[in-house]
Amino acid sequence: MTELDVAEPRNGSRLTPTVRAVTAALTLSLALPLAACGGAASASDTLRYGLSSAPSCADPAQASTNQTVNVTRQVVDSLVDQNPETGTVTPWLAERFDISSDGRSFTFTLRPDVTFSDGTPLTAGVVKQNFDTLAAPRPGAGSTRTLQASGFLLGYDRTDTPDPRTAIVRFESPNVQFLQAAATTQLGILAPSTVNRSFDERCIAANVVGTGPFTYSGWEQNRSVTLTRRDDYRWAADIGLADESRYRKVEFSVVPESGVRAGSIGSGRLDATADPQPQDRDTLTSVGATLVSRPNPGLPFVIQPNLAHGVLADREVRRAVLTALNRPELVDTILGDGFEPATSVLASTTPGYHEDAGVRYDPKASERVLDAAGWRRSGEGVREKGGQKLTFDVIYSPEFYGNKPILELVQQQLHAVGIGVTISALSNDDFLSRRSAGDFDAVYYNVTRADPDILRSRVSAGGTNYSHRQADPQIDPLLDRQAGVADQDERNRIVEQAQTRVIAAGYAIPVVELSQVAAVAAGFDGIGFDASGVLRLQFR
Repeated sequence: MTELDVAEPRNGSRLTPTVRAVTAALTLSLALPLAACGGAASASDTLRYGLSSAPSCADPAQASTNQTVNVTRQVVDSLVDQNPETGTVTPWLAERFDISSDGRSFTFTLRPDVTFSDGTPLTAGVVKQNFDTLAAPRPGAGSTRTLQASGFLLGYDRTDTPDPRTAIVRFESPNVQFLQAAATTQLGILAPSTVNRSFDERCIAANVVGTGPFTYSGWEQNRSVTLTRRDDYRWAADIGLADESRYRKVEFSVVPESGVRAGSIGSGRLDATADPQPQDRDTLTSVGATLVSRPNPGLPFVIQPNLAHGVLADREVRRAVLTALNRPELVDTILGDGFEPATSVLASTTPGYHEDAGVRYDPKASERVLDAAGWRRSGEGVREKGGQKLTFDVIYSPEFYGNKPILELVQQQLHAVGIGVTISALSNDDFLSRRSAGDFDAVYYNVTRADPDILRSRVSAGGTNYSHRQADPQIDPLLDRQAGVADQDERNRIVEQAQTRVIAAGYAIPVVELSQVAAVAAGFDGIGFDASGVLRLQFR
């Protein structure tokens, strides 16, 4: 279910307040377990967490939305972790690691005590099996849904296993970003019983076995996910987390209406919720709830144009879109506190981020560029050139509550300079399929990644290349080069130059940064977000 299914009928008519209230109440009654009278008890060992949208798949490698990652992270661990304060990569399932001087091989020495929840021991052979499968996914749905995971393994050669505790991951060319990639949920290590299955089968919770602190004990699509704590979990202390979460059970419920989620905190039917919207935050704080947040690193929400057809193939049009966007207005009007306007093609919490002066609001500059490029308009309408209207369509997934209203305001801002925009909301699977196929004029999305190599994997001509563009000699060599530079200062200089050139070329137009925000009732602690803005339930 998406928020559109509840908020807007297919015939386009608006729900009346009465119908909306009944719909919301019905959604809540279906989604939430009955609570004990008297509200939430601070000593409870069950956490009831309201999600704004449904997780799409139980497999961490196929997690493509924030809600999905937040659930799947609890059942899977990674070879390494990343410190949320410093960005430093630290050992986790691997008790130590080494990188070759040429940046092409990574040696992980595994802890000897790690087991999967089915009792299978973690070995180097299992690590190899995980990476081999993701680097060359089998045909089918997984080929699309594992794009982010396989993107982390661009240039993968093989994994050598000289002994059961040593995995040497090798790449065909220097690939220093892989170390941080090894900390992500998508490259979390799964048991052989899971990896041997098809990607469709891996979406079924009962088939997913990880080394994480929780296991799946229930999954009802579009309604709820239940996790049960592993009492034999003992390998989180070295990354600063508690080996044992205070919660024996976690009940995730899908509650699309923000107001219903907020009201459920006050009534004691929920203990925490995702994505509290600005209009509900005063209500939450008035009942003692705390707002926990972290800005997401990686690619902020961007409009990425398809250069293969349509008006966005014109670089001058892309330049005009860049300066026609009033990003502070988008944040202040739609998102509120805890969110920031995008100021580069990297989010501000990403290592290597550089604020770019080109990302500014200057509608008069947009008008001048369009005039000079021959796009004319009469009155206040959409411009034309040679009989062609200056209009394009943007596809997006409504998984994040702000996407639709942000794009509607973007639509108004662009219309003010004579650019017409239509917006098309798609289910997550349809969105991923159309984005991969290039069936769009422009795509609106973000990707969370605490490493600047996200630019190479998503924006370069050699990556996923949603822009369907040819290699750019001013940009792509920079994106390739930064992946092989171990010296962080030098790498940052290259990344800064690449950001400036990507913005100037209009290959990705920054809009707003995403933040993860959760509302947590009084008495429920241990809830926070890691360096990638992913939910963790083991904070001390």
